[in-house]
Amino acid sequence: MGSPDHDAVLQAATLLQNNGQSTGMTLAAVNRLNRGLDTHAVLIPSWSSLLLSDDSTRTARWAPVSPTGVNIRRVAAAMRVVDAAQDGPLDRTTVRAELDRAAQLPASHAAVFTLACATGAGALAVIFGADHPAVVLLAALSGAVGGALRRTIGRWGAGPLPQVLLAATVAGLIGAAALRADLGPSAALVVLCPVLILVPGPHLLNGALDLLALRVTLGLSRLGYASVLVAAIGAGLMLGLQAGGETLPMVSSVGRTPLLGDVLAAGVAAASYSVYFSMPYRLIAWPVAAGMLAHAAHWWALSGWGSGPATAALIACLIVGVLLVPVSHLVRIPFAGIGFASVVSLIPGSYALHMLGGLVALPGDPSPSLLAATVANGVVATSVVAAMAVGLAIPMHVRDVVEQRRQEGSGFRL
Repeated sequence: MGSPDHDAVLQAATLLQNNGQSTGMTLAAVNRLNRGLDTHAVLIPSWSSLLLSDDSTRTARWAPVSPTGVNIRRVAAAMRVVDAAQDGPLDRTTVRAELDRAAQLPASHAAVFTLACATGAGALAVIFGADHPAVVLLAALSGAVGGALRRTIGRWGAGPLPQVLLAATVAGLIGAAALRADLGPSAALVVLCPVLILVPGPHLLNGALDLLALRVTLGLSRLGYASVLVAAIGAGLMLGLQAGGETLPMVSSVGRTPLLGDVLAAGVAAASYSVYFSMPYRLIAWPVAAGMLAHAAHWWALSGWGSGPATAALIACLIVGVLLVPVSHLVRIPFAGIGFASVVSLIPGSYALHMLGGLVALPGDPSPSLLAATVANGVVATSVVAAMAVGLAIPMHVRDVVEQRRQEGSGFRL
């Protein structure tokens, strides 16, 4: 049990943590590598570093981490190395070489990423009831321009924060032009949909999973990072709108998309988000199928049952969680990425935009009616997001608990 074995374990954990794997799955990967390399290391994760200790050898290793990215290709490749531990002892040289190769896997090609930004924003416009073809096209154009700029400044060394700030500013500028073009009540979707594809869903979901597992500090750090990105998105959007001579619009009620169109658009959105997270193309069918089924359930809950937005979102996300938690473990990819890609179309964007518009308008019009409407929209948006997080996180948490008990020899097995 020399130090090279511990270095290999720490290298794998760092790779997983930096590319969107949930903390629970990273800890499980360390346990598997312990068996394959005959080590007894314990991983202690935090937001900025990983500590690997082994009391039997009185050794400890430390590595800095930056869990701000999501690259499912790298995670899937690393987990294949980890899974080899089930077949017997591992060769540390092979493990290190395979992990090095996994770390070099690229993100989705820039052209494919830009196209996915266009299709994602356009699909969300369809889902939210766009009643004019130009609205869908402008939303897609805004998403594509923002995606191309994100990749461009990313190659220059810019991090996630300036990337989303710039993309949101562009969305505000194009949205301002759409608002002046007299495209009907759904013109506000040109403002809304391109910024929704910037929402850091995997970080929100991984943060919720950490909180459920009582990893409070790490969970709050993830949620704090996601909140900073959301704040940058809001700031960029308002900056772009003001530069274009407009203010945050109130999204008027538009017609509901028919079920078939709604479900098909949800599938397109799920496929688009899978590209954002650099998912291997052969696996994209999973979130697409789950997303279409979940959106059909969501549509039926709203229209058939008359459920509220939060209840409908909870039902849809529970379905996705139950379906995709086993899949994420079977194919060894981060549930946060595949799960969020499936349900992104359920984000309460119109309520959030109403809330932001109300907050911006309140200083100039502090009327009780505006305050009440702003609070009401904020409550609905918050409750829907919370319902989505709970619906996705609970199945994963239950699976983690069952797996932990199985490993402890209690007889549980998934």
